[in-house]
Parts: sequence; structure tokens; C-alpha cells
Amino acid sequence: MKIPPLPALRAFEAVARHGNVRRAAEELGLDHTVVSRHLRSLQELVDAQLVRTSRQGVVLTQAGSDYAARIRSALADIADATRDVSQEKRSASLTIGCLPGFALRWMTPRLPDFQRLHPEIDISLRPGDIKPDLADDTLDAQIGYGAPAAGDMRVAVLARPRVFPVASPFWLEKHPTLADDLGGLATAPLIHEESHEQWRVWFAAAGLTAPKELRGPKLWHAHLAVEAARLGQGVALANELICGADLASGGLVELGTSAVVMQPYVLFARPRRWNEPALARFRRWLVAQVRQDMTSARRA
Repeated sequence: MKIPPLPALRAFEAVARHGNVRRAAEELGLDHTVVSRHLRSLQELVDAQLVRTSRQGVVLTQAGSDYAARIRSALADIADATRDVSQEKRSASLTIGCLPGFALRWMTPRLPDFQRLHPEIDISLRPGDIKPDLADDTLDAQIGYGAPAAGDMRVAVLARPRVFPVASPFWLEKHPTLADDLGGLATAPLIHEESHEQWRVWFAAAGLTAPKELRGPKLWHAHLAVEAARLGQGVALANELICGADLASGGLVELGTSAVVMQPYVLFARPRRWNEPALARFRRWLVAQVRQDMTSARRA
């Protein structure tokens, strides 16, 4: 049987991983209509239904699930083979996938320090809302939030920061009771990421009763939610790593006192890549910097 075009296979694998055509398109840098066209052409070529659409997004059929697992493995093998014949380039450059909020608010200000210490390594930072499994063959490693989906990864836990509500000082002046009474958050304007789930989990972990129906804008990424809070639009959830500078400058204020800990930030890569010189240097620097910042934040 004819081998399907690689762009169609990559599009299908990304949709299978995200369960969403638009998010797959964002990762691949394509228009969502192009990704949908790839899906249709692939299904026609293999003469099988691989996906079904639902209100929640794209759902794999059993055939699609089996095919996606094998395609993911094949793409990973292609990526590894390509790196094996590019030793010189691999040793001098790294492409790191990273959550947008962590990339913008933590990594970008600190990258000059890494470049000063390791001028021989060229870092390419690729922010994106991508699930942690390194199926994307352009990434050498990835910084994610929560455990990686695939079980065959080497993982370094960077930090498990507190998650707490924040707002701007001038917003808090208009709602002074929330400075100490977290129970009042149930009626406050809440700012969400991609869904209401994070706030719902936080309320439960904090021992508070969440309103039956959570409302407020969904801004998809943590850094957008934090920025909206800084602009006085309501209350967002944040942590020391993505809003430490704003807390220190007074641009944001933590509401109340809470000790909720959710998912960890992790760095992960395939086992065969873990101890390559460039990645090992980046990993050691990253772990040390994050832990240093966490220690400083807890002393403040």
C-alpha cells in the first residue's frame, strides 16, 4: 500500500494527541482548514474512519487509536534517526518546547544568563500549548505542567509551586473584603484559562465551596489570565514562577492565605537524549535556577 504523505500523518498524530483540530493546527503552524483537509485525505487513502467529531472535539475510533500509536512511534523513530546523522548540529543547538506562560514570564528573562554561561549552545524556545509526550519531532526536550503522557520519558521535576488567587492592587481597593476572605471568591469575577476546571479544582483543594456555575472569560493560557488580572479585570490563579516579578513589584497581590499545590513543572526528554552534553547542561542550569527562585519566593 502507498505510504501516506508525511504532512497528513503529522496532522493526524497531532489531532489524535490534542483531541482538537484547532490546537493541532496551532502546534503545527497551519490553518485549521489545512489540518482538516489532511485528515480527510488520510482517511480516504487508508479507507477507514480514524476520527469522529463530537461536541467535545475530535474522538478517535478504535482503528484511529491503534493507528495513532503506531504513527507516533514511527515519527519518533524518524526524529531519532535524523538526529543521529546530525551530531554536530545536535551538540550545539537545542529546541525546547515550553508552556507559553512559563516561556514568557520565567524563561525569557533568564535565557541571557544561560547564553552567558554556555555561548556554545544555541537555544530555540518554542512556546506552545502541547501535551507532554514529545511526539513533535522538532523538539529536543519539553517543559510541561504535570506528568508526561508517555511512560518512556526521563523526567526532572523542576518545582511544585503553590497555586493562589491574584488581582491588581486597584481592583482589590474596590473589593477590600477579598484581601482576607477567600470565601468571597465564589461571587468574584474569575478569570479562567482554557476551561473552568482549574478554578473548580482549586476551590476543592482550598476547602471552599465553588459556585454551581462558574462564569468569567476563558483566555486559554495562564499568562493571559494573569495579565488580565494585572489589568484589573478580576481574579486569576497563579504561582510564584509565573507571577513572582509582579508580586515583587506590587503589580499583583495575592489574595488571602492558602497552601494549595497542584501539578509540578517538569522537564522531560527521551532516555537516549537525556545525557547528551547540550541537553545535560541546559537541564542542570534549569533545575538550579528554578529551585533557587522557589527558595527565594518562600523566604519573601
